[in-house]
Amino acid sequence: MIFVDREAELEALREACSSGRGELVLVYGRRRIGKTFMLSLLLKEVGGIYLHVNHEERELALRDLVEQLSSQARLPYPPRVASFRDLYELLAALKVKPVVIDEFQRLLRAGGLTELQHAWDTALSREGLVLILSGSAVGVAERVGSSHASPLFGRFTRVIRVGELSYPAVRAFLPHYGEEDRVRSYAVFGGVPGYLAQLDPRRPLVENVDRLVLRYGAPLRDEPLILLKLELRNPSRYAEVLRAIAEGATQFGEIADRAGVRATELPKYMRVLEEDLALVERRYPLTEEGRRGRGRYHLRDHFTRFWFKVVYPSRVALELGLYREVAANLQEQIDSLASQAFEEVAHQHFALLAGRGLVSFTRIGRWWSGGVELDLVALDERSGTAYFGEVKWSRQAVGRGELYKLASKAEEFPWRRGERREVYVLYSRAGFTFEPEEGVMLFTLESVSRDFDSERVRVLEV
Repeated sequence: MIFVDREAELEALREACSSGRGELVLVYGRRRIGKTFMLSLLLKEVGGIYLHVNHEERELALRDLVEQLSSQARLPYPPRVASFRDLYELLAALKVKPVVIDEFQRLLRAGGLTELQHAWDTALSREGLVLILSGSAVGVAERVGSSHASPLFGRFTRVIRVGELSYPAVRAFLPHYGEEDRVRSYAVFGGVPGYLAQLDPRRPLVENVDRLVLRYGAPLRDEPLILLKLELRNPSRYAEVLRAIAEGATQFGEIADRAGVRATELPKYMRVLEEDLALVERRYPLTEEGRRGRGRYHLRDHFTRFWFKVVYPSRVALELGLYREVAANLQEQIDSLASQAFEEVAHQHFALLAGRGLVSFTRIGRWWSGGVELDLVALDERSGTAYFGEVKWSRQAVGRGELYKLASKAEEFPWRRGERREVYVLYSRAGFTFEPEEGVMLFTLESVSRDFDSERVRVLEV
């Protein structure tokens, strides 16, 4: 097992444990993102108690948590715990730091968070308890942390969102893969450590996908559906919405048509997928953020996109054991998704260049208008420079014609038109048939790989 990256998150947790004062810390992120693994490493370093909320019903939750506590702490007598406040005060009396409560969102229905508010205000914060609440229901966790209606609003001393790993960190899981297969792996499994850790880098990617996703009983065979079933009462409609977006529907009406959902009902599904589950995001053209009618819907993570585009439509065939038939077009489907993933890799690479002082920008994103799309636009508002990028996952080397097309599309971008300095940036999997020149930056997959190789990514074997 390896632990990759997360240095900033771990350091923030260490600081909370050593601060010498009461700390109420919120840690949240989607399933399999590595929260529990990270917290287990913290507890190995500094000691502490780990509790996992397994029930939403009050009495069951209390009884189970007390049993977990009793198995970890040396108590002089069996504790009498009649309420969550009793439990919290017992934790403080043990003088153990930190205490981790995992999947804390299940305490909402049980009343555990309301009682925590009172206990924290009256005693726990003064007694120096370091309490870490960890949860995988992203929307719920965000509301607990930021909503005025939350009983714990304004009480968290630190809030840590654990997101997907960046592409340079993903590469650490794939030491035996070439760069093309690393990008393809990123396109399938994204930056989720719980998925990447199951890859066997000595096997070809298609074999790994077959073993982990397609085969009967494969560990990730039904992963996205399991997530929906854990959080929703009627997951089938949500699944159809996700499938529609995975297959390329980005506009509201188009999603409703493909998903077979009434346009009047779609907003409630989108709200849950965006705000509660954080599976969907709305993207806007750069400089037009929030502009009505300009947003497009996308799936946030690569594995959800892969699963709903490739696996979900083939679930009947897979149930019949027709793995070879489903896998026949797998390489082609993965390459199609890799084209999108390569755009994200390019954005991260461009940010790396900025970190090295080779470029400078204050805003970065994508832009589209009508039939014109720009894969990468970065603006340096201080110097008036605009970088326009095109990202190509083609097997053929890119010729000068693509540079001319990029320059033509850049003319449509309205920001400081006629005044700005323009730089054209091309990324190509297969290289170029021409050399860079003034105002033109060329990056091959090979040169991108070398740049990422020179970046330090923390890898800890555990």
